[in-house]
Amino acid sequence: MISEPVTGTARAQVPARLLDLSLGGALLDLSTSLDVGAIHDFALQLDGEVLWVQGEVRRCRRVRDEGFQVGVEFIGIDPHDQSRLQSYLKQRQQ
Repeated sequence: MISEPVTGTARAQVPARLLDLSLGGALLDLSTSLDVGAIHDFALQLDGEVLWVQGEVRRCRRVRDEGFQVGVEFIGIDPHDQSRLQSYLKQRQQ
């Protein structure tokens, strides 16, 4: 058995509420803070379909005792998912 401390990172799923969405990013309501500059994978559920994006946290501010608004800039998205996101946003503008 190893008795020395081991360090690393863990992946977790954090429930989020989508407050605002564009082709370039999103504003999320989370119960936990995220470090500005950190890069995360996000699963966006839009009309029952899941789109995966990679985003960089641009801002994180406390808005309640146990809540944060997190601004994310999309830095990676599959072209097919980007097309689906564009169609989703276009439908919402009508």
